[in-house]
Amino acid sequence: MTAKKKKKKSILKSRFYQVYFIVVAVVLIAIAIGTFWLRDVLADYESAQPVYAAQEVARLFETGDYQRLYDLDTSAEQIAGGDKAFYLESMEEITSGKSVEWSDAFSTDEDVRKYNVTLDGEKFASFTLVPSGQTTRRGNRLWKLGEVTTYVTRQEPEPTPEPEPEPTEAEPEAEPTPTPEPVELFECRVTVPSGYSVTVDGVALDEQNAQIAAGQLFEDGFLPEGVENPATTVYVYHSENENPSVEVADETGAAVTPKADAKRERVWTCPMKEDEELKQQYGEAAYKLGQRIAKFMSKDANKNAIMKVCLKNSPARAIFDNLSNTFATPHTSSSFKNQEVTEFYKLSDTCFTCRVSFDYVLKTKAGDRVFPTAYTFCVVNQNGKGGLYNLQIY
Repeated sequence: MTAKKKKKKSILKSRFYQVYFIVVAVVLIAIAIGTFWLRDVLADYESAQPVYAAQEVARLFETGDYQRLYDLDTSAEQIAGGDKAFYLESMEEITSGKSVEWSDAFSTDEDVRKYNVTLDGEKFASFTLVPSGQTTRRGNRLWKLGEVTTYVTRQEPEPTPEPEPEPTEAEPEAEPTPTPEPVELFECRVTVPSGYSVTVDGVALDEQNAQIAAGQLFEDGFLPEGVENPATTVYVYHSENENPSVEVADETGAAVTPKADAKRERVWTCPMKEDEELKQQYGEAAYKLGQRIAKFMSKDANKNAIMKVCLKNSPARAIFDNLSNTFATPHTSSSFKNQEVTEFYKLSDTCFTCRVSFDYVLKTKAGDRVFPTAYTFCVVNQNGKGGLYNLQIY
């Protein structure tokens, strides 16, 4: 008599596997729901970024839509005196053939985003974004245009000369008075620290023979309270020479070589004297800080690495809190070229400024992309420790 063969029990009837498969199914469903939810949250956050509203405003400048800009421009009345046709004609003439670019500008107010617009690299206009009062369905606030300001000097049209009356037959024609040939004058513009003297073609410039406008080296609010903002003076002189001779001397009378503008003819700038001791002591540290900020902007460094060097409750912290590197260019590596650290100015016993510039090169699938980069740093010694108080990003 043979023994009966025992049947194998199906794993589907096993209590363990029944519970196991149910748990696996629940986990897979939860992952799918979580992925969908996370994607929706990120898409909602992305749609609320101010850069999209800024792109719409910047497009008005890029396309030359001055019809719409006239109603938005806070300086339109000053430029055109209510004459819209004159405004449109002036703006089109000024921007014709020039490259329009726009970029972020620093703002210490978290409720204001500021942007600059340039023509061939020179500042042309600025605009701001403010919260619209509306939010996305997930509570991210939306942005709207705050104000637009253009920096254009109004030029009054020359009056049309009245026609001279024709002589009558009874009166003999008068002998024409010879008109002297007009002398062509060339405008020279020299910006120097206040207290410096300027001579053009041997003529010492002062308020009697030159237009003088006082200004400041830095924008209001850039330096800590109590630190004096160095003053600058702009001399404007009209020379008969197309290539005038320009000489500058400091307060002691020592000759200083002015720097010619690379883009504009007969425009010179003479910077303050650098503090060579500060440059030797902090030049390398300033350059490394500039590299760190550039790497943060390209998502190659985290924000904490920068926040460690920012002073507490400083404008620099507010700037980095408002900066976003969400739209960084995808790349595989980066490098720095043509680095330069200059303009070390000691403004007080505890405060100095400096400028760092370089070409930031990102290696992408489409080839190398070069980003000319420059920063001006304001460094303050606080409680025996130096830190970044403020900065300008160009």
